Amino acid sequence: MHWADKYAKEIIERDPDKERYVVESAITPSGVVHAGNFREILTQDFVYRALKRKREKAKFIYVWDDFDRFRKVPKGVPDNFSEYIGLPVSSTPDPWECHESYSEHFIAQAEEEARELDIEADFIKMSEEYPKSIFADEIKTALEKKEQIRQILNKYRSKPRPEGWMPTRTYCEECGKDTTQQEYLGDYKIKYKCKCGHENTFDFRKKGIIKLKWRVDWPMRWKHYGIDFESAGKEHHASGGSWDTGIEISKQIYKNVPPVGPMYEFIKSGKGKMSSSEGNVVRINDLLEVYEPEIVRYLYTRKINTTIKIPFDQGIINEYNRFDRAERVYWGAEEEKNERKKENLVRSYELSQIKPEDEWKFLPQPDFAFCTIISQTTKDKEKAIKLLEEAGHVPEDLDEKAVKRIKKRLGLSKNWAEKHAPEQYKIKVLEEVPEEVKQKLSSKQKKALEKIWEAVSQSRTEKELKDEFSKAIDELDIQPKKFYEAAYLVLLNKTQGPKLNRFLKTIDKELLQKRFLELS
Repeated sequence: MHWADKYAKEIIERDPDKERYVVESAITPSGVVHAGNFREILTQDFVYRALKRKREKAKFIYVWDDFDRFRKVPKGVPDNFSEYIGLPVSSTPDPWECHESYSEHFIAQAEEEARELDIEADFIKMSEEYPKSIFADEIKTALEKKEQIRQILNKYRSKPRPEGWMPTRTYCEECGKDTTQQEYLGDYKIKYKCKCGHENTFDFRKKGIIKLKWRVDWPMRWKHYGIDFESAGKEHHASGGSWDTGIEISKQIYKNVPPVGPMYEFIKSGKGKMSSSEGNVVRINDLLEVYEPEIVRYLYTRKINTTIKIPFDQGIINEYNRFDRAERVYWGAEEEKNERKKENLVRSYELSQIKPEDEWKFLPQPDFAFCTIISQTTKDKEKAIKLLEEAGHVPEDLDEKAVKRIKKRLGLSKNWAEKHAPEQYKIKVLEEVPEEVKQKLSSKQKKALEKIWEAVSQSRTEKELKDEFSKAIDELDIQPKKFYEAAYLVLLNKTQGPKLNRFLKTIDKELLQKRFLELS
């Protein structure tokens, strides 16, 4: 059973009579919502889909904690933004001046990326929820039991919270910041005095200018929204972390059964752990420049307690191959004898899909490595598809969906070659052979070019070409390295390149004939 199905089963067994199960994810939009953050979003999405698959009513809510304070000025933001520290991030201006607020800048980006990955979530903004005072009763409970909450938190702190500590922040009605001293007067009344000099007493059922602090806010939401599942990163699950305190506050303060909440590991992409504040991030849009959206989803279906490394180097070829194999196994085009492995491949493939199930279809799978070559040697995608057909990588008589998929992969492979590929994958066929290359070729190498053309002109398959090259090497009594080097020099002015039997299938035959015979 896939881990998403296991958690769905656990959720249902805990409360089999519940009318609707609720999955939650949340983040403060104080920086880029990066590919690491999306591990949580997609983990929740997979469990949500697993619940629906079991014909259970389910809801996935994604909470934007945009009523949190602007804490510090991150890299890439002007230093003068320090004047906004203490405001809600939803009230902080957008330094890039393209959205209504600092938080909306990142929310808009992330929600668009979520749509690209077909994530079905109801997005909720705390900047809209708290001002409506919908959490007034939960805030009252926290204030009445603030000493008990302080003791729970202090069990895990080296520097204890002092007496008089408040579990809330109040935003000043004058300056808008949380630089306030608060006093709980009982019932629903708060008295505050701000550093700016303004002071007031208010009823938080009527004025939504108060917010619970993070470690109390989280378990409060579990109670308020009836959350059944919410995974969290390993930093939250560290001993004494927010998960531990959240569990205790949920049970002791809100008398609520906490959700099923496994830990997920980090996402890495060549730069170590991602951090928005440090500017060390990879966005989903960065992945979608080189990965098909289904493959991005497929990457995240791996066991949640293992680190996922998403490659931008030549490792991307392996990721495409893994997905393609799972697709073939799902559609019965390839056999997987290990039943446990087969079940995991099939379920991961199902969870990776971005279309309704009745639209799923087995489509041609042009090899990504071959697409990388052909997308650089052939600008015209229609011509590239024809070459793929001739090379036997895709069948003839392709329908519209197949053509769309092939063109998509050609475009992504070209993006990868231009932006990320190691040098050996970068290809630019010479318009003419430099004079120094002509002088460099030995007589045996010139004969090799003639033999290569003879093999190519007979429209042989990649395997047949490889066999013919081996025969020619023996006949000419030439070193294999020198044999292949001859072709790479006259085509690329390099001593090595892509597998020659594959590479030659991507180049126009007229060009090859002229190039090889004029020097032989």
